[in-house]
Amino acid sequence: MPAPETYLDYTGAIDCEKINSLLHDLKGSPDFGLLDKTTGKRLYSIVVECAENIMKYSWENVSANINFVPYIKALNPGNKIIVEAGNIIRSSDSVNLTARLMNLNSLDEAEITSLYEETIRRKPSLKEKGAGLGIILIRLKSGNNLDYHFTEINREFSFFEIKIAINKFIMRKLIFDKTDSSPKVIFDPDNNIFEICGESRPSDAGSFYGEILRWGDDFSNHLLNSGELNKPVVFNFDLEYFNSSSAKYILDFCKQIASIKSRTRPIALHRKVSRLAIGKHGHPLCA
Repeated sequence: MPAPETYLDYTGAIDCEKINSLLHDLKGSPDFGLLDKTTGKRLYSIVVECAENIMKYSWENVSANINFVPYIKALNPGNKIIVEAGNIIRSSDSVNLTARLMNLNSLDEAEITSLYEETIRRKPSLKEKGAGLGIILIRLKSGNNLDYHFTEINREFSFFEIKIAINKFIMRKLIFDKTDSSPKVIFDPDNNIFEICGESRPSDAGSFYGEILRWGDDFSNHLLNSGELNKPVVFNFDLEYFNSSSAKYILDFCKQIASIKSRTRPIALHRKVSRLAIGKHGHPLCA
């Protein structure tokens, strides 16, 4: 088995100068340069927040802490990037931190986004070193629940460790509202919703379907690279009418779907087309 890609691996004290050095090393890593832009930005953000949390909250010069040195590392053992970090905290803070982490793990993406927006507007008290945004941002950027563990050092201090999984090849949504001349489009990989419905006679069919075809290419690459083979993908077509300008692009998109089906997880296409959609010249839909 090949060794995992390593983006960062550091153990020791962290201050502002060291954070700058770590981020420079991260961006200069050959493996980091191979990541897609979205995944790279998420990894960078999470490393920043982890490093700053260690700098702000880590307790130093604790007796018998030789085995509990702050660390931060980021690597790719498979389909997800893993960021791990650890630092010494007061044991009295672990109760509040555990409650916050449990709450974050219970929320969906919309609820976490709402909490982030609410927190960023709140003015922190004088006792706070920050507004608690860091851990919320980490949870939001990772797209996964956070694993964490506390190891007791003595009655006053504990060693806190967190493990963050970051999804690679995150696929964007594509949503177009329905108009009098163009169909509604919802391609939502997160919720496994893929549908086109309504009339298709846009004034510029090339521009309208060009974006759909580009999304199809991205989606094909996403499935191939992510190895997500668990859920079948069903594309639903419910077109009341499509004109000759649209027909070619619809057929091209269906060919994309067929190509995805032949290489990755199960792909299905459901058609519900009225007689009007066939049109005068009998345009086929995904023949």
